[in-house]
Amino acid sequence: MTTSKAPIPPNTGRKSAYVARNRKALINSTQRVLADVGPSATIEQISEAAAMSVSTIYKHFTDKDALITAAIVEAMREWEEWSDGILENVSDPFEALVIPMRLFLRSHETHPLFARMAAQNTDYVLAAMAGITSTLTSHVAQLINERILLIDKPEIRIRNVAACLFAALSHQVTNPTATKSDGDNAVEIAIGMLGITPAKAKELAHGKIPQYVSSK
Repeated sequence: MTTSKAPIPPNTGRKSAYVARNRKALINSTQRVLADVGPSATIEQISEAAAMSVSTIYKHFTDKDALITAAIVEAMREWEEWSDGILENVSDPFEALVIPMRLFLRSHETHPLFARMAAQNTDYVLAAMAGITSTLTSHVAQLINERILLIDKPEIRIRNVAACLFAALSHQVTNPTATKSDGDNAVEIAIGMLGITPAKAKELAHGKIPQYVSSK
């Protein structure tokens, strides 16, 4: 016996789509403000950029911190989707782990808005670390289960690696003399915390990476 689902009233569907569009527009505006102003941005500045009243903003998010955290996590999710596309033909598990880190430290060229936002709002980045590092955590857990990585305390190691990468990204964004090699050196040091030997870390951090096209 089968049962049919009750149809969704047309007005309900339209309202849901309208709310989703408003939320997306608010997130995008918040990202631009965070990239330009940093953590000192006020809810009024975000309201003006989004052309949305403060009361409407609070219908989507409980407070400014929740909005900023969501904006940062969403930007990271969009960057990860782009990065995943670069990895389609990468089969080596170590390269699949490390190449996204190297791409991340090139995001000031490929995703400048995201890079500026992440570099300027480190307190919020650290507070949202669990959401931001979820993909890295899953990847490391898989490598541990397959006994490719033999490490203890993976949660602490992952947090430390992520903190190092965000610090290195800040250097790439704010220091006009920073180079890709500086970023790769940072990756080389960071992945040592995941139990990768120095020789292997050097190979992974300075080898060839797939060609990529900026999404900016």
